[in-house]
Amino acid sequence: MKIKFAGALAALAFAGTALAGPYPDSITTPLTFSANADDPGTLYAQILTRNLSASQSVNDYFTFHVSAVSDVSFSVTADALYNAKGTVLLQGAQFDLLKVNGPNDFLGSGTIKADGLSASFGFEKLAVGDYTVTLFGHAVGKAGGNYYGNASLTAAVPEPEAIAMALAGLAVVGGLARRRKTV
Repeated sequence: MKIKFAGALAALAFAGTALAGPYPDSITTPLTFSANADDPGTLYAQILTRNLSASQSVNDYFTFHVSAVSDVSFSVTADALYNAKGTVLLQGAQFDLLKVNGPNDFLGSGTIKADGLSASFGFEKLAVGDYTVTLFGHAVGKAGGNYYGNASLTAAVPEPEAIAMALAGLAVVGGLARRRKTV
């Protein structure tokens, strides 16, 4: 009976590793934004260096919260290290896909790019809510690879047309209130 149980437990453990998929080594990192004295209007978060072993694939998640409509940028870069002749890639990471998930009313426009040794996105006017950036990649160097990066968050500046419409609306409401007072 004990042998059957141990065999079933081993089979379950093996099935769990088989179901992990091509990206078994993943991390989830909440991005912590903080102010910079040189640019008080922008908050910055650092993405610490992630070291990869040879042939390692990753599916990494970075989470952050937007508390007001904001412009957001995110970028990661791999350090490529070649041999002395510059011919053999000793260390490097390649980014296969970068995607951003957020609230259902995902506002804003921007671009997402994942090509080779760098991946980035930049969005304007992201809605308030929680976001997750998913980074798929793998080590391509003989000795593995690494990547690091940063993110920034800036409160969106209203368009001049939006400010003009708000002022026009206030003028109309003020005019109506004044007219009611005199009647």
